[in-house]
Amino acid sequence: MGKHAVTFIAICIPFMLLTQGCSSVGSYQSKEVTDKSIRNDILQQCSRYEGPMRNPVIVIHGFLGSKLRNKGTGEELWGSFSFMDSIFGPGDRQIRDLACRMSKGSSLTELDKTVEAYAFLEMVKVQILGIPFDVNAYEDMLSILRNSGYTQYEKPLPEGKHFYSLFPYYYDWRRDLPYNAARLHEYILEKRAYLQKEYESLYGIKNYDVQFDIVAHSMGGLLTGYYLRYGDADLPADGSLPELTWKGSQYIDKILIVGTPNAGFLDTCSELINGLQVASGTPTYPSAMLGTFATYYQMMPVYGFRSVLYEDDPNGAEVDIFDPEVWIQMKWGLADPAQDKYLQVILPEVKAPSERRAIALDHLSKCLKRAKQFSKAMEVKARPPDDVAMFLFAGDAIQTSRTAMVNRKTGEFKVVEYAPGDGKILISSALYDLREDGYWTPYIRSPITWQGTFFLNAAHMGITKSSVFNSNASFCLLVTPSQKQDKRDKKTLEKRLELPKTIQYKGDGMFDEKDK
Repeated sequence: MGKHAVTFIAICIPFMLLTQGCSSVGSYQSKEVTDKSIRNDILQQCSRYEGPMRNPVIVIHGFLGSKLRNKGTGEELWGSFSFMDSIFGPGDRQIRDLACRMSKGSSLTELDKTVEAYAFLEMVKVQILGIPFDVNAYEDMLSILRNSGYTQYEKPLPEGKHFYSLFPYYYDWRRDLPYNAARLHEYILEKRAYLQKEYESLYGIKNYDVQFDIVAHSMGGLLTGYYLRYGDADLPADGSLPELTWKGSQYIDKILIVGTPNAGFLDTCSELINGLQVASGTPTYPSAMLGTFATYYQMMPVYGFRSVLYEDDPNGAEVDIFDPEVWIQMKWGLADPAQDKYLQVILPEVKAPSERRAIALDHLSKCLKRAKQFSKAMEVKARPPDDVAMFLFAGDAIQTSRTAMVNRKTGEFKVVEYAPGDGKILISSALYDLREDGYWTPYIRSPITWQGTFFLNAAHMGITKSSVFNSNASFCLLVTPSQKQDKRDKKTLEKRLELPKTIQYKGDGMFDEKDK
């Protein structure tokens, strides 16, 4: 064998060894990507744990995320669709029943007592040609949490489990967010009392300081953020801002914000002006009906982010979308005279068109002014208590509406610019990145202090079924301690070290009565 052949073999053998490993998952050269994670033994053990040291979880849905029904008749108003709906659209009765009641002289929180949320929208019922289909809504998110060891309220307790630890909070998503935050406070106190009773029965602990982790999707994140800051306090009637008390932090440990429009999103304006089709095959709802929902306005882009501009202004003047006069001038939503045919359906007892318009404009004005007040309350930059951890999950791989131009003469509203997001929510809105106002710095400026952020290649609802969300949400909830948990665990560890060696630690954060 010649010298050059030996040299060639000496070079090729290591190369072959390296390249052979390229197809092997365990090699240094493998480039394989998988969409599933493998839970290690420690995480699996965490999933199996049941005890007071594991925070229970409250899941909060977003816009459209609960089933609605008429309180008096029990008739379902939201949650099922038929093929005929997609062809002919919603009927007069559905429009009338689903619209929030409007009345001059009444506050938004006083309106509409006839409709109630009665279930989490886990699956959407769709009927085509008489054949029923189930379309996944929030089942993916709930399934991830159940697989992480949480037991879902209102379902049978799994074998070996003694109490519920997963609580879906459903609410009327048409209603004002501070109003629903007050209902969330009541819900937390109710579930806290339930768990305290269970812990006393099972572990002999009285008045345990139950802390909740919250997983909130989309608009549910806005509701959670308001509750964290202001608890069950309403927005003041005089238009001022409520006192920033961080009252909600008394009962919240960790918050997972998922696809939330913290700085609003542009599609709210488009839909309030042009109507809404939830998805292909579902009916289109008129803007007059949507305009009765207070929450729609509270999700509009915050003023200053330059989301809506006048097309004829050389400097790109920003449209004040919270000004009622702008809506009247542009003939948008409830201020559009062409919507009177729907106002007749929504307000059947009001016979005069002028009176219907007066009621509609009064409601529009109340919604816009309260939405601006809500936006300002959420904009206050203040660091939350250190013992509350906030994590963000947001999509950043889909072109999402960023900027719209408005024609002053015709009122035409046209989206002209797109930016990364989840198809509904911009990544900059999810982060509440104040650099969107034009004042750029190398680092994020936000009124929200994020403990951690996770960006996903997923659409708005796709985030909730993503394997990245699955693994990281489980890790944040099961393994990552907050300061409250650190303090609690430290006390438990100190007590454990003080015990005589003959006493066996029970492993659930509790001790026998004689050891306390």
